[in-house]
Amino acid sequence: GRVESSSINLEDLENENYYSDMLKGEETSSIEDSGDFISSMPDDILHHIFSFIPTILAVKTSILSRRWRHAWCETPCLSFRGVETTARVITQTLKSYRALKITSFRLATAYYVTSGEINSWIKLAMSRSVNNLSVSFLNYRCPNFFFLSSSLEQLSVSLAFVICTTVSWKSLRSLTLSSCIFSYGEPIANILSGCPILETLELIYCRGLPRRLDLSKSLSLRRFEIRLSFQSSYVEIIAPQIHYLKLTISEEQCTLVDVSSVIEASLEICIHENFLPVADFVQIMVLKMLEQLKNVERLTFGSTLLQILSLAELRGILFPTFNVQTLIVETMFVRSAIPGITRLLQNSPMLKKLIAQATCRGNIDDHGLDDHYLSLQGLNLDQCWRSEYIQNIPTSVGIGSMVRCENAESKLLASFLELVLRNSKTVEMMVVQYSSTHPLALEFFAQLLQMPPTLPHNNNVSLVVNPSNHSLTASVSSS
Repeated sequence: GRVESSSINLEDLENENYYSDMLKGEETSSIEDSGDFISSMPDDILHHIFSFIPTILAVKTSILSRRWRHAWCETPCLSFRGVETTARVITQTLKSYRALKITSFRLATAYYVTSGEINSWIKLAMSRSVNNLSVSFLNYRCPNFFFLSSSLEQLSVSLAFVICTTVSWKSLRSLTLSSCIFSYGEPIANILSGCPILETLELIYCRGLPRRLDLSKSLSLRRFEIRLSFQSSYVEIIAPQIHYLKLTISEEQCTLVDVSSVIEASLEICIHENFLPVADFVQIMVLKMLEQLKNVERLTFGSTLLQILSLAELRGILFPTFNVQTLIVETMFVRSAIPGITRLLQNSPMLKKLIAQATCRGNIDDHGLDDHYLSLQGLNLDQCWRSEYIQNIPTSVGIGSMVRCENAESKLLASFLELVLRNSKTVEMMVVQYSSTHPLALEFFAQLLQMPPTLPHNNNVSLVVNPSNHSLTASVSSS
């Protein structure tokens, strides 16, 4: 069939009579229903397609086929986001919505909306037994009815004031609270007590968290992520039942009191530009956390946290011995990350797999560490950086010019590979995930895989290099 171009204006969407006028019409351009593929699609497939696009776009598909004119009205997934989403558009769209069951309802708009409008939309979703609800409105104060739902299974709330006394989310399994403010009483404790089967909890840059974050009574909780902002105060985490922990801390103190069942953990830290005056304190705090995570099987370190560990290593602070089997390091491949990585490898006698993810992120300018920190600690700079591995690794300032040189990327990774194999006797596989912009990157990495270093141990390592979404694999053995 032939498709004629057409368009729908936002002014039409805000017209109360628009939908009824649109559905009357032989005058509306459409694809003929005589056997064309689009019109023959089952409703379930159409609704599945609509679940991937904003609801406003789903409404616009009504012009494509007569059979599609009512299809969007029955889709179980609604998403109102983006610049086209005004309060009036949302209200008028929901007036024509007919589905008795909503599986997913996403609400966010940059325009001004009243609490009454938001409440009416959420009430409609809850009246139709919504399973997945996502709400993001600046300074929205969650009303009492918001905390009473037997159908919610997944909930995400952003930028809201969370004030609650009674919570009943009996079916909720996943809860994400982002940039929310907790006020009055004990909202976290109330939420956890009202979610008997909660499995996943994410607290992203929230304010007003309790000093003692005790999750131990939430017996079904298995995954916990918390990101603490610079405005966060001291937090103690008690979660003996969780299996997965993702923690992003700031310079303020955070203590892991009990995370004894964690199998997989991910750690990163955000620091101020003038972080060095509190660097000693931060190193001790991080190493105390690692003591609580020494039995974790899969461990991820962010780039800044690796730099913190390097400072601790250069100062001679003792590290725990880890039982980790898979170690993931997100690193810039710069000098200030190497001592920390080296110590982690040496203190991981059960390590089987190392994944190195090259990144451009890193909060510490290692070029200034010499004068502004290490020298003030009374450390000999020549001794700090005398390792043959470190000498082949650039500073954060020098890496920019280095990677523009021919073969620089492959040589850098070759140095890193040798560092790993010389400091780990047990590693069996190493994966390097690296985005290269060099036009000859694949050739360089292919050469890298043909460069077996001279190794002191009986290594037999499978190496996988992923430059720019390509995968190259080789076996590297000692000579």
